[in-house]
Amino acid sequence: MKITEVTDRAPELINRLLKVWEGSVRATHLFLSDKEIKNIGEYVPQALMEIDHLIIAKDMIIMDPYR
Repeated sequence: MKITEVTDRAPELINRLLKVWEGSVRATHLFLSDKEIKNIGEYVPQALMEIDHLIIAKDMIIMDPYR
């Protein structure tokens, strides 16, 4: 695993992080409806763009264009 700070917030990365966020929410927030998750998810890309120091962990086994 490699931990790195993201300096280039390309749309592809933001979309991948949105999928990770959504999968995590669906697995842990069973009280939220699909509609609620989608509504909240609309704010996630902008929130990711506003994080001062975005740190991500990348699994080196999976083919990842961001490593």
